[in-house]
Amino acid sequence: MTGGNESCTAGPTSMSYLTCLTYILEEWTGVEDIGDYLSYAFYILWLLFPLVVVFVLPGVIIILFYVSILWLHIYKRKNEIKEAYSHDVWIAAREMLATIWDGHGRIWHGYELHGIENIPQGPGLVVFYHGATPVDYIYFSARLHIMKKRRCSVVADHFVFRLPG
Repeated sequence: MTGGNESCTAGPTSMSYLTCLTYILEEWTGVEDIGDYLSYAFYILWLLFPLVVVFVLPGVIIILFYVSILWLHIYKRKNEIKEAYSHDVWIAAREMLATIWDGHGRIWHGYELHGIENIPQGPGLVVFYHGATPVDYIYFSARLHIMKKRRCSVVADHFVFRLPG
């Protein structure tokens, strides 16, 4: 075992960084065979990792929903006076939210939009399925806004308007 001021590479045998860290933790905590405890902790972490992933994704999406709503309310309050004198003060808010949601879709889900050149210049109808949350529509409209500077109108079931937020 190494002393307090000695390095792990000193001595006749060299050891790996993790072995050295294990020896240092054993000395610091006073617990012998700390490697067994660490392997058990890593096992529990690996076992519970899918549950963490299952609960983190919806949590991030819900937080992003409410941050978007809060951002729009703050932006509205800030620009109430400017709204009377300018053409459209919501352009910057749309750009900001479209960038946030597009970044979230690309980073978290690898979202890509193919075939956007097939959307006509005039009115068009895009029909798609969404799951339990309409996140894919938000990703689609954000990407469409960034690429084509166009907005989509939504036709939705009355249930969607009962959701909070």
